[in-house]
Amino acid sequence: MSKLVIELQMDCVNPTISYAALFQKAYFTAHKLGQKEMADFLRKEIDGYGDQIVPKYRYINAIFKAKSSIGPWKPIIIPSNSPLANCLHIPVKQGTSEIELFLNSPKETIISPISAELHNLFGELNPLLASRDICAHFSKYQYKTILEIVKRKISEWAIDLEPKDVSKEEFDIRSKEKDIAKNTTIINNYGNINGSNVVGSAINSTLNANGVKEFDYEGAKKLLKSIKELIKVPSVDENDRNLLNTQIEKIGQKINQKDSKSIGTLLNSLGVWAQSITCSVIGSDIYSKIDAFLKTVQ
Repeated sequence: MSKLVIELQMDCVNPTISYAALFQKAYFTAHKLGQKEMADFLRKEIDGYGDQIVPKYRYINAIFKAKSSIGPWKPIIIPSNSPLANCLHIPVKQGTSEIELFLNSPKETIISPISAELHNLFGELNPLLASRDICAHFSKYQYKTILEIVKRKISEWAIDLEPKDVSKEEFDIRSKEKDIAKNTTIINNYGNINGSNVVGSAINSTLNANGVKEFDYEGAKKLLKSIKELIKVPSVDENDRNLLNTQIEKIGQKINQKDSKSIGTLLNSLGVWAQSITCSVIGSDIYSKIDAFLKTVQ
């Protein structure tokens, strides 16, 4: 378990790992170590808050702007004594993956439509606004602040968990398992391929009539099937197996919906989870399979 904590510390300073993948790994580390409070906190961050109380750091500042059908967006001045003043600080209830999508947007400002009820309040503030388009404008870097706060909490938590006296024997065992995983030839049988089935051959995507690469949904289904077979072995804890199967079911739903973007994100998370909560050899095998598949469809 000490290795999980140390790896998590390293991931916290790794600029290439996504927030979603980091938070998922932290959640499973907390779950595995029986850290219920941290696990519950991360579950809310990952899934979103819904009807639950939103913590203060998840509130962001909004600028409301209005425009006519042909004019530019213009800021709306809201008096401090107006009921609308309470709407300037908006709770962000979305889960980590959705927030990260906002952050990865090429635009510096996120524009969101407002509810009909809120639009009526603006109409009461100024009758001219009743016929205007009104949207809330947010700086996308406010979303980054939310994710960074959670990341810092994870980092501090992982540091506090770091064992003071990790036995050399434990690290020797883990290192041997990792060496076995590295030297294991991994074969993916996706079917209908030319030549070798060795992972790495670019076979998991096709071209449509316009020459644009399409996501290989059938290949993704076969990948999930092979992962389900891998985690059936007795060495995988039953609770861990159930957690992984739950994630696999979610990915299966996204495959049926042809949602390639979500599939990629969820597969990446599944690989990270597998490394965290299964034995090293199987976890590395699953991660390698997923990584190879995603490289061929990007």
